[in-house]
Amino acid sequence: MGDEEVSGKKGSRTITSLPDPYGRGFSRSEDPILRTKKAWQSQEAKRLLFGKIARNPALLFFRTLVGFGFASAALLNVLFPHSASDSIASVVLIWTLPMLIAIVPQSLATESSWRAMQTRISLREQGGFDDGIKHSIKSQPGMDRIVEGLQDNRRHNMLGVFFSVTAYILLCSAAIIEQESIAWNLSLLVAMTGGIAMAFHSQLIHHLMRQQGDKIPFLSFHAPTHHPTQVNTILGDLIIAHLDPDCLIEWKNWNQFLSGSVIPGNDLRQCLERLLYILHLHQQDEMSNELAVSELCEFIDRGAIPRLLLDEDRTYNWRSLQRLISHARAWQPGAFRLLDRLQHDLLSGSPPVLKSKWRMDVSLDSECEQGTGNLFIMLNNQTFNPRHVRVEVLCPGGEPELRTHRFELAPCPPPRAAILLTDSSEDDGLDWVPRYLDRGVVLWLGVAWASHFKGPANVQIILRDDEGIVLESIVVSTLVGLGESGLVKERKKNLELARKWGDSALPQLSLT
Repeated sequence: MGDEEVSGKKGSRTITSLPDPYGRGFSRSEDPILRTKKAWQSQEAKRLLFGKIARNPALLFFRTLVGFGFASAALLNVLFPHSASDSIASVVLIWTLPMLIAIVPQSLATESSWRAMQTRISLREQGGFDDGIKHSIKSQPGMDRIVEGLQDNRRHNMLGVFFSVTAYILLCSAAIIEQESIAWNLSLLVAMTGGIAMAFHSQLIHHLMRQQGDKIPFLSFHAPTHHPTQVNTILGDLIIAHLDPDCLIEWKNWNQFLSGSVIPGNDLRQCLERLLYILHLHQQDEMSNELAVSELCEFIDRGAIPRLLLDEDRTYNWRSLQRLISHARAWQPGAFRLLDRLQHDLLSGSPPVLKSKWRMDVSLDSECEQGTGNLFIMLNNQTFNPRHVRVEVLCPGGEPELRTHRFELAPCPPPRAAILLTDSSEDDGLDWVPRYLDRGVVLWLGVAWASHFKGPANVQIILRDDEGIVLESIVVSTLVGLGESGLVKERKKNLELARKWGDSALPQLSLT
């Protein structure tokens, strides 16, 4: 830019523009979103790569072996001091590579996960994803637990590195210290302790390392803390209740795309429930690929299915949705027991469906860890008129001992006979199950006992009409424990199986 002359009463002065620090050949990015997105993509690629390596079962087992190897080497030196090596070079040559293999991949994985999380949150706050909307997910319920979980992974990894490096350094030190001296014995004793600690610590954090490298980054670290008392759609609402804040944003975006793919004249909520139910049956091998596609095309535009369910680049597709269903089932198996029993009653034509005015089904966790559990109640009014009812939950010794819920049940007349799962000529199980779920009421209640209570406990559920007449009553039993129950181990196993299912290849479907 040239100089600019400015005249005044006291003369004239020359204003010269400041020089541009970015000379020829230099360029700068003015878009902070683009910079953050590039940083996130880089960190995300590292997170997936290092996480895949670190969660390898062979590597996790090798880390345990290295710990026991350190301990064994120190013990052998103590037992056979005359055979102990006095060359530090030999110790370095033998143990450096195994130690690095044991600690480096997991260190890279935990640090990459932490940095990818930070850049992902920053990118969400800047609106740098496809929806272009700014989201402050850091303040959402459950996000603090995810951040703390990633911090725990870093702390656990640093502790494992400390054990490993300590044992390694002391083994090296023992090679240059006078044998059978106090310092020599002390070095080997601490090295042996560090090796054993490393081995047992590797086993304790095994499940944490298995969480690394997940395609859905926060889901493994999320635990449901909030849920509705009344579940409108047992599959859809259960999935939403178990999504982390980041997944929930992608879920809403996917639902918007689903709404544009539904054939006009169909209710979106019922279509979502039916789609999830079809994927659930397909996952249980109760429905073939061809039959699943045929049923989906009844309410979804055939041309939209590839992008809606078969796109590997999208967060939610056929396999990832099935993973979410399995993920919710791992957390709340009781809700899926209700779904399975409803399907069985409809297909078998059981008396509770065909010959009763009411259908009430109850499921309670067989074991309640730390004095708390989940109670699911499914109610259906099988008459032709709406009815007002109330449900009483009696929990002797519980907190509270009595709860009452009142609501109006819409009519849901049952089928006249047993039905088929799929039937092209009349309403089948794929029609009746979502209908029962939509017109009925599903309650999701938390039950709790005093902190000192331990042992078997009963919970009674009573269904009454407006006049207080008992329509039905069910008693269920559970075992209340103060610590971690066997169900927690089973849940971790099922969550891992759900992740494997989500990582499997998409089914080969014919849409012609």
